[in-house]
Formats: sequence, C-alpha cells, structure tokens
Amino acid sequence: MTRLHILAVAGVTSLLFACGSGAGDDTSSPDSGTPKEDASTSPDGTTTPTCTTCPTGYACGTANGLSVCRSSSTGIPLFSHVFVVLMENTSLSTLSTAMKGGSAPTLTSWQSSYATGTDYHGVAHPSLPNYVALTSGDTQGIGCDCGAAPGKGTCHPLADYCLTCTCTSSVQNLADQIETAGKTWKDFGEDMGTPCNVTDNGNYAVRHNPFLYYDDVQTNASRCNSHVVDFSNFDPNSAPDFSFIAPNLIDDMHNPDPTNSTNIPNGDKWLGVHGGAILNSTGYKSGGLLVVVWDEDDGSGGIVGTTDDPVGIWVMSPYAKTKYVSTTKADHYALLATIEDGLGLPRIGKAVQAQPLKDYFPAQ
Repeated sequence: MTRLHILAVAGVTSLLFACGSGAGDDTSSPDSGTPKEDASTSPDGTTTPTCTTCPTGYACGTANGLSVCRSSSTGIPLFSHVFVVLMENTSLSTLSTAMKGGSAPTLTSWQSSYATGTDYHGVAHPSLPNYVALTSGDTQGIGCDCGAAPGKGTCHPLADYCLTCTCTSSVQNLADQIETAGKTWKDFGEDMGTPCNVTDNGNYAVRHNPFLYYDDVQTNASRCNSHVVDFSNFDPNSAPDFSFIAPNLIDDMHNPDPTNSTNIPNGDKWLGVHGGAILNSTGYKSGGLLVVVWDEDDGSGGIVGTTDDPVGIWVMSPYAKTKYVSTTKADHYALLATIEDGLGLPRIGKAVQAQPLKDYFPAQ
C-alpha cells in the first residue's frame, strides 16, 4: 500500500487508507479517481483519513472519534496496515506473574494503555499447528513441529519422527487472499538469514514462519524470496499491508521455565524496542493494527499435550479501546477473522464461523 506521509500526499492515498484499499511497499495501485478526503485527529495527535465511500459490506463509521470504514456485520475497522507478532509458549498466568514481579515492564505499560484479553487461547499443541491455523484457518492435520524442507518424507504420528519429516500443505492461505485483493504482505523471521530459509539455524526456527509451509509460497522461488525474509529487512515506516513477525528463540519468550528465566525479560525488551517502533510508525498511526499474541500456553506437549490455559494478547490500534480487558473467549481463528475483516478479505477455514475480536473496538 502506498504509504501515508502525514497527508503530505493525501489525495487518493487518504481514501485508500481509510477504506482498506491499495498496496504496500511491493506494488502501487493505480489512481482510481476517488476524490480527496479530509482528515480527523485524535486527542493524542494521531491523524487518520476520514471516509465517505467504503467497499461493499463496509460503512463509514467512527472509532475513538476517528472516521473509518467498518464491517457492516462485525464492526471491525478497515486498517491501513496490520502487524502481527507471534510470541512463544507462555501462559497468561506466567506472564502475569512476571509482570507483577517487574520482569516485563513493556507489557505492564501496554496493559495500562491498550486492549488485552484474559480468555484467549491457542488451538493446538505444539507450536506449528497454531501458526498454520492462524494463517490458513485450520491446522491442516499437522500435529507436530515438522519441517518445511522438501524431500524428507511424509510425517508419521510419532513425535521423534516428526522432526525429520516435511508437512507443507497445498491450501489457500492468508498470503493468497492478500495478493488476490491487490494488497501486500511479508513474513519477517528474526535470524532467518537468506530469504525463504527452510533450515533451522541457531536461534532461527523454521516452524515459526508459517508461510514456508504453504506449497504455493515455498515452491515459487520468486514469490518466496521476496516475501519470506529476515527481520533485518523490516521497517515499520515502509511496511507492507500485512506483516507477520517471528522473533528468534531468544526474543520470543520460548519456554519461560526455571531453566530459561531470562526468556520473558529478553522478549519484553525486544517488544519494547520493536513494538515501540511500530507504535510510533506512520503505518500504525494512520489507522494500523498491532497484535502481539502467544501461540500456546506453557504446557506444549506435542501430540500428547492436553492443557489449554489462556495466553496473552495485546490489541493496539488508533481504532481500538484503551485500558480495556476482554473476558470474551477467543482463539487464533477469531484473530484470523479479525485480520480478514480488517483488510477487507473473505474468511477462510474455521475463521468463517469465528467471532472476530469485535469487543476490543468501540461500538460505531
């Protein structure tokens, strides 16, 4: 999507941001001839475009006093940019203890400023099926942290063999939807190194980059190399319409048990730096959405995992509620539905029947 330069190049761009149209840093949409729109400014100085014309299924409304196109059925606003940061294996109770103990000052600060939830859940164990569910609407039958590298054979339902097999899927996914809508996306993996890297290396985990598990991405070298890249390429001020961000195994709070007591502080510091940069970016301030969420709880147990404790989620947007705590039960399918509604996309998989996170946003 063409980036907004605080209305210096408002015109058509203003309406595109307000109504969820346009392209990101990879392509540009042609001028549609839509007339210019005015801008509205929130009490904190955030400037976003107003709207008078919205896509089919959306209507002009307001959120926090800002004009925005909103889904006529769910009320989810159309966002200029969506940023999703997926953290690892941490129950909300564990996070809460760390926050109370002073080990997570960033999250503590965010909790007093943005919207959070107390009943948000992963949909499976271990990690990978959650990542796939969030980006395709189903776990696609994956029950282990299998590989993405080709040529390793079909997965067998034994945990030890799962590590040596390949479980990519030929299914419609969020990337397909985004491109079909003329929008742009990237999967940013910290320490990935070379683009489209399907081999674990040091603190880089392939299983935390779900778009490598879709055949129509991985087997298309040009598409994969231009969309699945190292996090060093991420700039929140020139981000695509949708950014999926996977921190490395040091920064994602992976397994915060007594033997990994620094994981939560490490992840919290990382969020303070990079989440803070997103919150200060033009993409966010011009009507964006930042979601920081965990894939599953502390009890990741592979194919025998049974726990389903709530995990943390922070929902941040100029259009979202502030100082709000949701008690509504939700999961990754609800988040996928929110992303799809917020980018003007159709629903796929189990997101079709899911209720998006509409209570995180004020009524229009």
